[in-house]
Amino acid sequence: MESPQLHCILNSNSVACSFAVGAGFLAFLSCLAFLVLDTQETRIAGTRFKTAFQLLDFILAVLWAVVWFMGFCFLANQWQHSPPKEFLLGS
Repeated sequence: MESPQLHCILNSNSVACSFAVGAGFLAFLSCLAFLVLDTQETRIAGTRFKTAFQLLDFILAVLWAVVWFMGFCFLANQWQHSPPKEFLLGS
């Protein structure tokens, strides 16, 4: 509380906080990329490219679901093991 330095509240594990920030940033970038591609989908003439795009979209959606589930389990575990009185957030 008295230190001006930032600490990760998840068991003081900087990997946990870095994972959460990194996964969120990469998910945001991939969402922006697919948003742009979705707006241009009507201009795409090749059916092969459309099929590949839809398959890539599905594969990335499944991969992100797995990453979010694993991340939730990891972050919940780190929160459970964090000391309850150190950061004023209960574990």
